[in-house]
Amino acid sequence: MTDASFISDRGNVFEAAFNEFGYTCQKIVPQAFGSPFCQPSKLLIVPSGFADPKYYKVLPALKRNKEKIAEFIKNGGIVLAFGAMLDDYEYDWLPMKLKYNMQFKTRNVRLIKPDSPAALLLEPGEKDCDGYFTEHDGETIMTLDDGRPVLVHKQYGKGHIIAASLHEYPSKKFIDWACSKERESLTI
Repeated sequence: MTDASFISDRGNVFEAAFNEFGYTCQKIVPQAFGSPFCQPSKLLIVPSGFADPKYYKVLPALKRNKEKIAEFIKNGGIVLAFGAMLDDYEYDWLPMKLKYNMQFKTRNVRLIKPDSPAALLLEPGEKDCDGYFTEHDGETIMTLDDGRPVLVHKQYGKGHIIAASLHEYPSKKFIDWACSKERESLTI
């Protein structure tokens, strides 16, 4: 079993960060995503740029496994989905309303819901942002100074959907929460 899964047709950019904190992060290639070869995990990470084929070729696998992703979350799994890196994008493979607009820039980020588990993702301040969310039916956790959401959270069943247009690695606090020993590993 693994603590986190990272869907990628390239290398595993999260493995070193997770290993540093004492956790495992396995890369899942799109062809194996949702198959019996996909090991159970507690956290699924969808990388920045996942929707643009010049960065990754994982979007068909996410769309093909929409129901399995919803079941994973409903049963207690966590999905951390980063920015799509397209001008306008709707996350139609997630069980929530979520729309995104790309605008890459270093911006000041404010925390407005400190009691949310998503607030553990990273500290507020100057951050690289690849865009913002134009619509969602979750809670806004962090915003740009102008109020546009850059981190949103939705509880779905026993699990969580966390969407971030922040171009940063998750903090140790977030990884400790998402991959805690009390959390059950689930299949996708």
